Amino acid sequence: MQDQLICGGCKRVLQYRRTASGVCCPGYNTFTAAKPSGPEMSELVCGGCLTMLMYNRGASNIRCPHCSRVNSTRSANQIGHLSCRHCQTTLAYPPGTSTVECPTCRCVNPVRDARPQTVLVENPKTLDEKGKLVSNVAVGVTSWKR
Repeated sequence: MQDQLICGGCKRVLQYRRTASGVCCPGYNTFTAAKPSGPEMSELVCGGCLTMLMYNRGASNIRCPHCSRVNSTRSANQIGHLSCRHCQTTLAYPPGTSTVECPTCRCVNPVRDARPQTVLVENPKTLDEKGKLVSNVAVGVTSWKR
């Protein structure tokens, strides 16, 4: 069976096998990843070439078909996604990022991820007036904005 997607570079409609992770556009020479199909699939960004990759959720590693880098899926859930406000290309970013530059159109996109995160800071233990060790812990909330 075949499916279709739009090239991330030239916006041409491309056909590919449903089992493929994406398709390389012959005219624009860019690899466009297919969207995951089904709840058993997930996606991550290749650490070598920043290509969006799809994989079965049970996989521990995935090899990028574009640059052949082996990527660990353990940190994939820490990656955020947004659509470029200019060309609609799906972009990925790690937590803490405030802007993401689109590799297709070079548009700089602000990250509007305001999900609060609990932060625990443990400073070195100190001695109290009786000479006993005292923990020095602070708890706070952040929205990844800097």
